[in-house]
Amino acid sequence: MPRPDQQGPVVFELVEGDGPDTVGTDGAGGHGGDGPGDADPDGAPGPRAPRLPRLSRRTRLVAAAAAAVVVLGAATVDLVRDHRRAELMRTSSVGVASLADPPERLWTMRFDVAAPRAEEGFVDQELVTMDGLLVMPPATTQSFAQDVFTAPTDPVRIGFEDIVAVDPGTGEVAWRVPVDENPECGPSGYDASVSAEALVCVQGPADAREVLTIAPDGSTRSRAADLADGEQVFPGPDGMLVRVDRVTRAGDAATEAVCSLGACTPSVLKQGRDVRVVAEDAATGAERWTSTVEFMPVESVNCPLVAGEDGETVVDADHVNVYSGAESVTVDGCGISATLSVQGVRLDLAGPGGADADVWLSVAWVSELGGDMFALATGAVRTFVVDGEGRPVRTLDGWVRADMWSPDAPRDLWFVVDPSDGRGFDAVREDGSVAWKDRNSQGILLVGRDVVVVDRGATVAGLARDTGEEVWTWEGDDTEGMARYRTVTDGDTVAMVHLSQNGRMGGKVVALDLGTGEERWDAPVPGSAVAVDGSLVAITRDGLTGLG
Repeated sequence: MPRPDQQGPVVFELVEGDGPDTVGTDGAGGHGGDGPGDADPDGAPGPRAPRLPRLSRRTRLVAAAAAAVVVLGAATVDLVRDHRRAELMRTSSVGVASLADPPERLWTMRFDVAAPRAEEGFVDQELVTMDGLLVMPPATTQSFAQDVFTAPTDPVRIGFEDIVAVDPGTGEVAWRVPVDENPECGPSGYDASVSAEALVCVQGPADAREVLTIAPDGSTRSRAADLADGEQVFPGPDGMLVRVDRVTRAGDAATEAVCSLGACTPSVLKQGRDVRVVAEDAATGAERWTSTVEFMPVESVNCPLVAGEDGETVVDADHVNVYSGAESVTVDGCGISATLSVQGVRLDLAGPGGADADVWLSVAWVSELGGDMFALATGAVRTFVVDGEGRPVRTLDGWVRADMWSPDAPRDLWFVVDPSDGRGFDAVREDGSVAWKDRNSQGILLVGRDVVVVDRGATVAGLARDTGEEVWTWEGDDTEGMARYRTVTDGDTVAMVHLSQNGRMGGKVVALDLGTGEERWDAPVPGSAVAVDGSLVAITRDGLTGLG
């Protein structure tokens, strides 16, 4: 049995009339007896407006509650969407949780040793992210006026004396790991774009190097490097230690090259020693793979030079160095050049034709595209895209740009530069067809979900990602004399970090609406800024500043 105040459905019927309906004084809800419209010209009674059912207090409360639920539901959907977007942004080195308002200083942390002034020396501060933390190995500096032959070989340590992990949101130190002399850690980079599950460091004196492996929670494992005569060890990606050694001496002509005033005798080194590369688990020492990089004839002036015993400048024919990327290692030395994936595949020899193809004699470089994908750019103005096993993925005419992508942007376009043209780029679809071209831009600042933000020197433009049509332009008069250092986004806003070019630290962050290009705000920034776990952190001479 229904409750006494329970109402049936409320039905509204639209009725045409000559004027607004009024409620009569008789309480019947129709027109008043003397009002216009009560009768037609013939005196017949006029149509009465339908009476609305009287709503009880309970029904009115239920209706108000239902409206509130709708509003609250819409707000909840927005909150969930914003939360999901913020979480997505935290996964990217260009993503910030929110750029709705100008950033304010939330926290500061001073370095143990401040860096020199920008005009006094070069600062080498590498960064890596681990489980949402900004991890900073000790930095080094070298004076611009330093003579490479007579100055001390050991650079001066600055920044933190230990390896320090900082929460980018609060500025709290999550952990500190002390290091010995001459530490070299990897993988790492300079813009916090490299993320690692393990940080590998090689430290200690040359005759007693030690391997230190650090987990995201700061726990460590260490072991002796056990170097054989002539061996060197370097940190690598994926918790890997890279061991290199010159082997199979083919001749000693390379050791006799003497250089003076930019010319060497002999001018070309035709013989030299190969390099054996061994990858092993940094924590346990277990071997993962071995590869041999063969010596290739090289012009003597392209080899490292050192001071000889008699004061002459000679070629360091046995020099070898290893550079660690996020997903690859590059072995470089006199007559030696190779890039290997974490699986041990020679990426510079991958692709059509392999090591025997003539085109590989003109390989310029291998760049990481992320997701175990690599771009092999050649002197033939062509790029071969391969995976970590060296399997060809596609071939593109021109050089592929490894641009900064917003994490919410679909990866359905390749941006390719034709170096023979020197202007702009082509947006190429997955099937190899050109979607659109731009010939007015100097570079790409951000690939967004709907807009590609491009640098046009004095201006910045937003291009429709699907068509390349110019959607908006922005002229930054207040950033004249500054360089665009970094671009970050929250999915709706793009913020560009501009740094001073007069040797002073600091600059300005300018935020634009991604859809319209309208300037939302600008704010000063004390140093170069990077995005870590959705937060902005500025790096200055004296330390770190959290912005939010």
